[in-house]
Amino acid sequence: MALKRPDHVLRLTRLSSQSRLNLLCAALTLLTLILQQQYLGTDMLLSAGICAFFLALAILQQRALAPLHREIQALILHAQNLQDGSFNTSANQLRVHQLKPLADSLNQMSAQLRSERATLYQRELLLDTVLQSSPTALLLTDAADTVLMSNPAARRLLHQGKAFDGSKLFSVATDKPELHKALTGRQQGLIRLDNAEQSVWHLSVSQFQLNQKLHWLYLLKPLTREIQREELNAWKKLLRVIGHELNNTLAPLSSLAFSGKAMADKQHLAALSQLFDTISERCLHLNQFVQAYIQFAKLPAPKLAPVNWPRLINQLQDQYDFELLGQLPVLQWQADPQQLTQLLLNILKNAHESGSAPEQISLRLLEQNTALTLCVQDGGGGITDDVLQHALVPFYTSKTNGSGIGLTLCRDIIEAHGGTISLRNNAGGLLVSLTLPRHDGF
Repeated sequence: MALKRPDHVLRLTRLSSQSRLNLLCAALTLLTLILQQQYLGTDMLLSAGICAFFLALAILQQRALAPLHREIQALILHAQNLQDGSFNTSANQLRVHQLKPLADSLNQMSAQLRSERATLYQRELLLDTVLQSSPTALLLTDAADTVLMSNPAARRLLHQGKAFDGSKLFSVATDKPELHKALTGRQQGLIRLDNAEQSVWHLSVSQFQLNQKLHWLYLLKPLTREIQREELNAWKKLLRVIGHELNNTLAPLSSLAFSGKAMADKQHLAALSQLFDTISERCLHLNQFVQAYIQFAKLPAPKLAPVNWPRLINQLQDQYDFELLGQLPVLQWQADPQQLTQLLLNILKNAHESGSAPEQISLRLLEQNTALTLCVQDGGGGITDDVLQHALVPFYTSKTNGSGIGLTLCRDIIEAHGGTISLRNNAGGLLVSLTLPRHDGF
């Protein structure tokens, strides 16, 4: 906002050159009359000469000072522009060289202020871009808990993507009791939300003074992926320890069972031989079970290579029947071929075990510039909300003979590629969506 200039400055700057000349002529006329009174009695010609001299002197002074007046007016105008926030003008000095340092200083000040304004604008633009694209939900409220600002992540989390600036903060998020309670109580820490895409959030609350008024800043950071990754790492460490101990136990048991069966066969003890066969069979089954977990715990980092989609689809169709919907990707995509094949085989296996007819199972690839989504749909009737919520938890299974690592392995593979996996009931069955990001250079 521009500052108000003093009235006396306005009055002086509004005086025209003619007005100043008239004032000067009046002063000289008065001086001439005084001199006339002094010399009138002696010499009229001398008085007239003195009057003409002073008049000529006034005219010459006015002309001599005119460039100075113009330069001063230009400098005053430039200073007023700076005061009003206009930094695009310049203080040009034309003829009065004594004013050049002042004009140069004003020009440098204009350039510096113009540069600072541009830098400030770019910083504001960058900050706004970060806030708008950040996955962290941001809320700014005043002391009365009125929402002054919210970013898209906050609107998606609290109000189904709708704007609620100007509303009371505690009037939103009523459908999420845990979140509502944490916001109203300003309880900082982890929050777990049921039936949400991002189930684990961290809430931080801070207060500060802005324009001498109290404000509250709420930051909700999604931690679901980080928490799941740490949980998965903990499970893998546990599996490696358990697998090592089981292998140390199974090896001598299998050896003893083999030796016992040989001795029973020599003595023709059929019942005892059958008993040792059962022990050997169970040891073999348990060893295969343990090896499956160890393989999951030791999943190597993916070795990225361009995906040959026709070959991949043929390999999948050799194992399971499904219908390919839409077109194959046109762009170049990178992934670990073996891990991606294992991932899709696990999902297709679950689709066939869901009770769905083979003709109801489909695979669709949706290609975008930055991500590729692979969608596997079955017609098995879907799963319950409780199973859907825990489907990706290690060792959790709703199958009688399931191991509980199939979907967990799928999540581990796709996240190692930088992607995501999601499950939801759709069209009378389960829809599994895998999002594969496009890596740099492709």
